[in-house]
Amino acid sequence: MLIFTQSKAFFIAAAVASLSFSLYSFPVFGKQQTLDPEKVKALKKQTQCSFITGEGGAVNIRKGPGNKYAVVAKLKRGDGVRAVSRQGNWVKIAARFSGYPPNETFTILNGWVNNQFINGCSEDEFDRWRK
Repeated sequence: MLIFTQSKAFFIAAAVASLSFSLYSFPVFGKQQTLDPEKVKALKKQTQCSFITGEGGAVNIRKGPGNKYAVVAKLKRGDGVRAVSRQGNWVKIAARFSGYPPNETFTILNGWVNNQFINGCSEDEFDRWRK
């Protein structure tokens, strides 16, 4: 018999909601893919174009918003990403992209990056994740 405390039930509900957002909108988790135009439109509507910054080596993309979470991917300076939101000093990433429309490809990430390593794509959005 399973016994759930209120905090465990909340954690499980939050995890399922987060996973279902990724799987509902973008069904192939963790694989590079060319999305059909409707899925690209949904991804762009729900996220902000951003890119990875930083000097030298790879930037860790983590499972949660903090250094204590496991690394799920490593990205390098200049890699394009689609960011969802910010929590404290951490930015949630939905996907990595490469190429230009209409030949963009996406890798679904569902990870977090420290906001010191991410900027917006356009000049008017450059400091979006730093404020």
